[in-house]
Amino acid sequence: MPDLKNKRALVTAAGQGIGRACVEHFAAAGAEVVACDINGETLAKLDVIDGITALKIDLTDADAITEVVAGLGVLDVLFNCAGFV
Repeated sequence: MPDLKNKRALVTAAGQGIGRACVEHFAAAGAEVVACDINGETLAKLDVIDGITALKIDLTDADAITEVVAGLGVLDVLFNCAGFV
């Protein structure tokens, strides 16, 4: 894993599975990670890890996405893990 110190990452579908694994690895590599998911319960488990800020958001809500992105500032990494099954 490359050094992600002083980098800011946004990961969607971060509450479990691949999204969660990436959030944990990015934080371990030094990134400041914003972990987004619709599931507040799984996010609560991430919010206690250093370097991770959990953010509950419904990614089907365009207005919510616009609001969140406007407030984040500069991002160095975007991992959109959210999808539709």
